[in-house]
Amino acid sequence: MRFSSVSRLAASLSAVFLAVPAFAADLPSSTITPAFTAPPEFTVIIGVGPEVTPSFPGAKSFIVLPSVHVAYLRPGEHDFFYSPDDSFDIAILNTGIFRAGPAGNFVNRRGLSGGNGQFNGLPNVDDSVELGGFAEIWPLQGHLRIRGEILKAVSGYDGLVGTIGADLIGRFGPFQLAAGPRVKFGDQRFADSYFTITPAAAAINGLVTPYQATGGLTSAGLFASARYDVTQNIAATVFGGWDYLESSVGASPVATVLGNRNQFTGGVTLSYAFGFKGFGVFGY
Repeated sequence: MRFSSVSRLAASLSAVFLAVPAFAADLPSSTITPAFTAPPEFTVIIGVGPEVTPSFPGAKSFIVLPSVHVAYLRPGEHDFFYSPDDSFDIAILNTGIFRAGPAGNFVNRRGLSGGNGQFNGLPNVDDSVELGGFAEIWPLQGHLRIRGEILKAVSGYDGLVGTIGADLIGRFGPFQLAAGPRVKFGDQRFADSYFTITPAAAAINGLVTPYQATGGLTSAGLFASARYDVTQNIAATVFGGWDYLESSVGASPVATVLGNRNQFTGGVTLSYAFGFKGFGVFGY
């Protein structure tokens, strides 16, 4: 989301108040009701669509979840590039070249449903809400973005994860194409929750042997998206990504026997932009 300053609006109103007396001096003596000039509109962008993603980290089954994008732009500001795999964020600091602020994400629970029966004996992991922050820099504004995220799970697995990615962006008429690498990390608690197998769990499962996963690099991969501006207010985006589980996490029997080291995502979103007068709170 993007939030606006009121300085431009204040300057406009000051100019109006200074100009009214000058005009009045040249007009015949009469009662004149000054016209009210409506403030410029903010722009709200809402995008939503289905995303097919692994049921949980390391799974070979898939689940459909909503992909959501929301932006709140000041008058005259264009929508910043976003990648559908970005966590939901609010840019508190926004200089155009550098953006940063809080971020959040959701990770689906690990259970035995939806084709995950081979995980019998391994502990379930509840739905996880991840909260933290993001920062991104534009070495080539409008064409190259580098973004990092650090998120802490406040429910579910109770670990810390991070992502570093880059996107090369090109604009071709109504089309916008973007692609780039992704590298992901996780701490010991993340590794234990999803990829460690205790002797008791291995004995109950019967398909795997005990294994102690360690934190660090968890995956490396690619992500790409293609956006088409249908009209000035409507846009459609198709996207897909691939992550390959690496290091200790990738060597776990969870990934090599029960699940899959190759983690694929894909989906489509439809976005709609509309004008908004603002909330009327602190100039927003």
